[in-house]
Amino acid sequence: MGSKNISVRDDVYRALRDAKGKNESFSDVIERLLASREGDHSLYGLVGLVDESDAERVRDASDRFREGVDERFREP
Repeated sequence: MGSKNISVRDDVYRALRDAKGKNESFSDVIERLLASREGDHSLYGLVGLVDESDAERVRDASDRFREGVDERFREP
């Protein structure tokens, strides 16, 4: 695999450096950031693992939880 030199602004370099993991190259971090923009997120692998009835139960429980939190914040 070949390589290319590119120029980036100093602020972009600092952002890439800050986003870079300990064992990542700049190519790795750029590839990871580009993939996340395309919707290739690690959580997408979970899509389809839960059937619709289970998902509905989770949604209902989540709604009840939020309503309970809202009620507690409204209490004097």
